[in-house]
Amino acid sequence: MGLDDLEAFLRKKGAAELLTEIGTGTATFNALVDAVAVSNSTVSARLSEGVDREVFTVRHSPTEHGTEKQYQLTILGRRIYDWAEKTEFERKVRELRRVRHERATAFEQLLGRINRDMEIRKMVADVDPLEGKDVELPDGASLVQKEPSEEALREAKFERLEDSLEPITDDGSEENSG
Repeated sequence: MGLDDLEAFLRKKGAAELLTEIGTGTATFNALVDAVAVSNSTVSARLSEGVDREVFTVRHSPTEHGTEKQYQLTILGRRIYDWAEKTEFERKVRELRRVRHERATAFEQLLGRINRDMEIRKMVADVDPLEGKDVELPDGASLVQKEPSEEALREAKFERLEDSLEPITDDGSEENSG
């Protein structure tokens, strides 16, 4: 294998990320699939190619359910991983995984809110939807109710406080309505 072959392998989708994950200790197939944002078949193909190019080795470990493959870096793989650490590529891969996790969490929160939004439930359960009809909203208008600003919340609170005050009579005393 020449340097061009090695570079071509590392440029393939998921290869450099797999090398980084194996270098940090994520070694089983399932753990690698969870850690890298590529399909199972791509992970499988890259692992096979990495073993063929002597970047990874495979160790078979017996488990309760059969044999588990664990991937490790070869001397060549370790050297590449060392460069990944020195160039901060390894850190960027970890950041990317963290951001992907945050995005997935935020997306699940979005879906949770959508599923609990009664207005959306009414819209999608409507037997006579506005489908095919042109509905024009004024500029800046939205079907989704916007949260009031902090200023609007303060003003509403102040108005509620004002409304609960007893009126003052002309003689300066408070009127007792009860």
